[in-house]
Amino acid sequence: MKIIYDNIIYSKLSQGGISNYWFELSRFLLKNNENIYFYENNETSTNFHRNLLEIPENKIIHNANPSKSSILNRMSSVKINESDKFLYHSSYYRPLSGSKNYSEVTTVHDFTHNFYAPIHKKMVHNLLKHQSIKRSKGIICISNNTYKDLLNFCPPKKNQKVAIINNGVSDDFFVIQPSKIESKFKFSIEKNTYILYVGSRENYKNFNFVIELLKSNSDLKLIVVGKALTQKELKIIGETKIRINLVSNVCNQDLNIFYNNALAFIYPSSYEGFGIPIIESMKAGCPVIALNASSIPEVAGDAGILIDKLDPILTNKIIKKLTQNDFRDEFIEKGIIHSKKFSWDKCCNETLDFYNEVF
Repeated sequence: MKIIYDNIIYSKLSQGGISNYWFELSRFLLKNNENIYFYENNETSTNFHRNLLEIPENKIIHNANPSKSSILNRMSSVKINESDKFLYHSSYYRPLSGSKNYSEVTTVHDFTHNFYAPIHKKMVHNLLKHQSIKRSKGIICISNNTYKDLLNFCPPKKNQKVAIINNGVSDDFFVIQPSKIESKFKFSIEKNTYILYVGSRENYKNFNFVIELLKSNSDLKLIVVGKALTQKELKIIGETKIRINLVSNVCNQDLNIFYNNALAFIYPSSYEGFGIPIIESMKAGCPVIALNASSIPEVAGDAGILIDKLDPILTNKIIKKLTQNDFRDEFIEKGIIHSKKFSWDKCCNETLDFYNEVF
């Protein structure tokens, strides 16, 4: 079976769950010597995941005339003239033209745009995504919650195959002895003295709630892994800034140290297609406090501490309780056991099986 991947995601997103997912699938198929090729623009990639792949030149199908507009690139079709049958999978919903003898697979990660995006972004995104879903022979949903949303917003036809294949988690995350990395960053890391926040801070991620936690608990510190704080965020944070350290462009090895030494990982997001950081944290032996919403209870299981509402007083009581060894150790142990259910090898093998099923 010949497989052609459209690598458009690396031009759109420098990091994040989708980029990570695409990297793991690509690496697996290359490592296992599958008959795979990659459609790419003729440009020097600055994407971290793309550069790690080291794709052989003979495995690249070049788009010789990419548009200078990222939006037009995303909306334009992938042009491949191939007579032999192949399987086509785009990383971000691009259509294919020039060939007829192929089977298409689409991975649906979430329906965030349906709930939170402004109308113009929602319309463009959903036009591409819904068309991709409707023309695909096979559809992959990364969680049961995403599948439920698929049935609601863009139900598959009877002749389409659908598989629920969970994301994995990197082996870069594991329990280590307490560590300090003062030499690399401008602050020290003292075990169990801070909570950890990882990822983007869009409105539905509820980062403002994390600031409320700090303001109502003067003993608490916060490490944020993500982009620089905006002026709007700094205004809300105010004097609490002295208890916040922010780090950008963190590799998995350093992120693992942050997880290992945190009192808790805080994940107050109102909506997730999956929520990979939940499993990363558990695998690294860090208790998870998360909002009981969307896919989060499905992914966290009984190994996460789930809150039904964003209540700073209640959540700070949980954080204080995590300083008690028995309570903390219970959730660390549960998390480590639960995280073993998720791996990229499992995800990739199930995906390859699905390819063979729909081909």
